Amino acid sequence: MSQKLIMKQRQQLTVSQILRVYGKQFRQIRSRYSDGNNGRGAIGIIMSYFGWDGRVDFDTAYDLLVASEMLKHAGIDEDLLINMNDSGLTFDEIADYLDTIDEYLDLSM
Repeated sequence: MSQKLIMKQRQQLTVSQILRVYGKQFRQIRSRYSDGNNGRGAIGIIMSYFGWDGRVDFDTAYDLLVASEMLKHAGIDEDLLINMNDSGLTFDEIADYLDTIDEYLDLSM
């Protein structure tokens, strides 16, 4: 399967779906994107979904940019996502909140 096809398939998931499904592969942490091992914050989950291995290196900036663009395109404030994660909400609770906002926006249109 080509890289473009894989990326296209991956981009079809919503942020809440990524947090629910992909987040189960990691231990949730706070105040950082990654602990360098198996711990991730909410933004780190999205970065890892797009291929980030959790290490801080030159590729980290690119992976953060991809995650930021996805959030921006979805209309999600990156700082809000970070604050929800760092305040103690689980990945599922964050995803529930994002789904509620999506439903509200759909109803108001």
